[in-house]
Amino acid sequence: MVLDAPGVMEARLSEAGFRLVAGVDEVGRGALAGPLFAAAVILPEDAHIPGLRDSKMCTRLQRERLAREIRDTAVAFSVVRVQHDRIDRLGLQRCNLDALRRALKGLAVAPEYVLLDCFKLRRLTVSALAVKKADAVSKNVAAASIVAKVHRDAAMRRYHR
Repeated sequence: MVLDAPGVMEARLSEAGFRLVAGVDEVGRGALAGPLFAAAVILPEDAHIPGLRDSKMCTRLQRERLAREIRDTAVAFSVVRVQHDRIDRLGLQRCNLDALRRALKGLAVAPEYVLLDCFKLRRLTVSALAVKKADAVSKNVAAASIVAKVHRDAAMRRYHR
């Protein structure tokens, strides 16, 4: 088994009996302007989406194609936005954790396990694991990364116009 391929974490969780694994990620955290977006995605266990990887490793066209396929394939997905004025008022870290939590709560199907890219969320009702560079080893976190990035990029293009 390749250790740096998206899906490694889900394969191990599947062996432990977890079928509905949610991946959660955010974009816009390090940006100088614009909103923060967070997404949560649950892909089917057998989902194979060619080219699925960290959103930063994809071109815009690749991300947009992947986002469409993710939305069409997903068991459930959720996207939330946090506007800049809320971030200014409450702070980036608090808004980031709140956005990740809201994205999870927005899923139409409850996950059995949650994978997060770096950030730990306390008091979740399901087991969760924060993994550094999770978008490299989790197809669901990679999918969440792409969905969030596509939504944020579209918002930034609208703001530009």
